Amino acid sequence: MLALEIELLTGVYRATLPDCSAAEWPPHPERVFSALAQSWGDGGCDVQERAALEWLERLPAPLIEADPPENCSERSSPTVFVPPNDARGGDIAVLPERRPRQARDFKVQVPTNPLIRLVWPEAQGQTEHLAALEALASRVASLGHSASLVRFTFGNEATPDNAKLWRPDDGGSAALRTMHQGRLRNLETWLAGDERPKVGMSVRYRRPLLEVQTEGPKSVFGAAADWFVFEDEGGSRPDLLAFAHIAKCVRMSLMTCGPQPPPEVVSGHTADGTATSRPHIAIVPLANVGWEHATGDLLGFAVVLPRGMADSERLDVLRALAAFARLEEGEGMCAELHLSATVHWRVQRAAVPSRASLRPERWCKTAVSWASAMPVLLDRFPEHNDPVEEARLIAAACRNIGLPEPIEIEIHKHSAVRGGPSAYRAGGNRSPGPDWSFPKGAKFARRPRRHVVLRFGEPVTGPVLLGAGRFHGFGMCLPLDWERLP
Repeated sequence: MLALEIELLTGVYRATLPDCSAAEWPPHPERVFSALAQSWGDGGCDVQERAALEWLERLPAPLIEADPPENCSERSSPTVFVPPNDARGGDIAVLPERRPRQARDFKVQVPTNPLIRLVWPEAQGQTEHLAALEALASRVASLGHSASLVRFTFGNEATPDNAKLWRPDDGGSAALRTMHQGRLRNLETWLAGDERPKVGMSVRYRRPLLEVQTEGPKSVFGAAADWFVFEDEGGSRPDLLAFAHIAKCVRMSLMTCGPQPPPEVVSGHTADGTATSRPHIAIVPLANVGWEHATGDLLGFAVVLPRGMADSERLDVLRALAAFARLEEGEGMCAELHLSATVHWRVQRAAVPSRASLRPERWCKTAVSWASAMPVLLDRFPEHNDPVEEARLIAAACRNIGLPEPIEIEIHKHSAVRGGPSAYRAGGNRSPGPDWSFPKGAKFARRPRRHVVLRFGEPVTGPVLLGAGRFHGFGMCLPLDWERLP
């Protein structure tokens, strides 16, 4: 099998994810391919080396032998202000001293072992391009940031360490950018047009060690692989307080686009029009919440499938999603939500979300303590606003989604998650400012709203969606960072 050994000569890897949310780890195969492509250009664009790169980009995604995240530490340097490399303007404006400074934070991963290997088992016994690949590797000096010095070496023998192996897997929680057929041609096109390279294809990977941890009780809602994420692409992006309208609009669109009559797993109703007692899809908001400087802005939404659904039901949902998000040439799978006569929101299906706030994995962790980012809508009105009865209702809501009852329940008006909107606006109805809005006739519109902090007697696995509005994104809980499992 073909293997590429990468040695981090300074013991650190300097590269940042495209959304600048964290340091990249492990090195993404797409970035490795870009380094080899640069070596090809620096070496005079040799014909045999080009053929080797085109052969390499056609291979399936490689195995990656690298330290698991638990064996790495992330380090960031102080924020610095630097002139952009691609400044535009007149002759004077593009001089470094005349360019406006932009804030940069150079994040770094420090693994325990500085050796990384990319392994292509499908290339077993194929040596025709090995000499050209070795020549390309010999000219690579850095990977990621120019200060991230490396040594590249290709070889034909490899015995991967299974304890450190990142494997391509549709059910994996890590999305890594990888090379694909046509990537070299795209890089040439962008270079000729003086454009920055765009993110290409991504593949799901199963992490070493992290993915084999013991999971606790799971909710009835699906894991990250069962989330279909749509991110803001333009138009009139609505406020998070109006998400009940968005959820209704998305569900109606899926019912219209999908198989007819609308299946129970999509509509949430049986054939006679009564509400189903079975789990069905949930439409949940993806907002800028849970970070140190979270703003609460709505960035997109996700359609979440229930666990354990039949293959025929899954196929019905996928057909509805495919019809809802139509493939547009050069733009991917896009849809437009008509929230009113004047408010149109354009969204795009994101197999690999561009921002950390859009990643479903953060809602699907295993943790002991959880806090609501969206208020929980109680299933009924408690007598005299009795907090003990409210706690019983919340415990019952946990049982309704397959989780044990919490051993501790805190009830609040405001969210413990940064950026999470309050259950009721400060100052009551007389205070200025927007409040939650619901579609006309929504049965849960007048239900009591509460924020909660839950502590379970054992770790439970999300997503945790509680209460009467759980299929419309309410009661959406985030695991608390300080008690999240590794």
